[in-house]
Amino acid sequence: MIKKHTTIFIFLVLLLTQHAKAQFIRDAEIENLLLDYSKPIFLAAGLKPDEVHIGIINNKRLNAFVAGGKNMYFHTGLILEAETPNVVIGVIAHETGHIVGGHLARTGDAMAKASRPMLLATILGVGALAAGQADAGMALITGGQQIAKGSFLSFSRAQEASADQIALRLLEKTEQSAQGIRDFMDELADQEALSGVHQDPYVRSHPLSRDRVNFLDQGMKSSDFTNRTDSPELQFRHDMAKAKIYGFLDHPGTTFRRYANQNNLPAKYARAIAFYKNGETQKAVELVDKLINSQPNNPYFFELKGQILYEAGKLNKSITPYRKSVALAPNEPLLQIGLATSLLSLENKSSAEEALGILKNALRIEEDNMTAFYQMATAYALLGDTGRAELATAERYYILGNIKKASMHAHRAMKYLPKNSPEWLKAQDIMANL
Repeated sequence: MIKKHTTIFIFLVLLLTQHAKAQFIRDAEIENLLLDYSKPIFLAAGLKPDEVHIGIINNKRLNAFVAGGKNMYFHTGLILEAETPNVVIGVIAHETGHIVGGHLARTGDAMAKASRPMLLATILGVGALAAGQADAGMALITGGQQIAKGSFLSFSRAQEASADQIALRLLEKTEQSAQGIRDFMDELADQEALSGVHQDPYVRSHPLSRDRVNFLDQGMKSSDFTNRTDSPELQFRHDMAKAKIYGFLDHPGTTFRRYANQNNLPAKYARAIAFYKNGETQKAVELVDKLINSQPNNPYFFELKGQILYEAGKLNKSITPYRKSVALAPNEPLLQIGLATSLLSLENKSSAEEALGILKNALRIEEDNMTAFYQMATAYALLGDTGRAELATAERYYILGNIKKASMHAHRAMKYLPKNSPEWLKAQDIMANL
């Protein structure tokens, strides 16, 4: 009976677990673009932009969602399908509505309330099954599931309506059009009749209806900004982000076909990445150099050149473009980590010392970056500082939530570090908090 009982919770648990195996992407250019889309919306909503975490998930299905407080996640599919920045901005406004509306906090209460009749019906159904009344038992169990599902979906629809209202208000305050979110909802509303297998995740996690599209239509009629379009600069950055995602995530052949007979910067960007993925280093570097000549102050072109050279084994040559990328964007930790990684590949003391300073600066900006701690451990190991290398490894595993390994490396660090030193005390704190 335990297995049958467990299956009854599938619908409710699905909403929490559908993203459990997500593959996250880190990219400074795309993250900064999403942050620039979000900042005006967050400020208009009374949120501090640096308190809202933005994450990117490698998934070509359309979706965006908030989870675990002030965390907003975007599937790459949403960015790729959005023809204009305004579409993504509209989705951000809607998801911000969920945050400021306190919907995440109330979802748990709604799920608990919805599950009560389901549990009662299950107990009665199990009793009927035990008494040999199979039809009555299954009817009770199935009916309980339907009651729970209907109750929770009703609550979710109320949340979605509230988030739509907030989104319209935020877009109006920031003098932006709701056309993007309206068209996005209109396209997805057609999927409601499809089975869950064929629906985009956004439809499953955000109950849609024509009423919502009509509501957005009405809101646009009273807005002074319905016909406002994105700036050419923002549209260009959006197109470049799409080109980068296509370049890295698609097969090179697919990228070449997608951007065939195009000679604009997004097409060159995508093709440069495709050449790099195809192992054609010289062609990739030549194309990136053309990009750099067209935009000599773009840090992400230098970052790409550094990455291409580094992964082609041209370690010394990779350092110069990485340095330039950091010089152009000095407060970007991901670029700093790229430079530090390139320096550490030389495996000498002076490069390790320089890399260590860069990594410490990166961690001052982004204190929970696991890659920075990994490279920091490498730097300390090259310098023969076993205690600090073990401590950096312990901190990385602590962030990962790997209690066993964090404890093991913190314990090792304490053996090498001077007792009661700041580093020793930090290792002790890790042990105490596990």
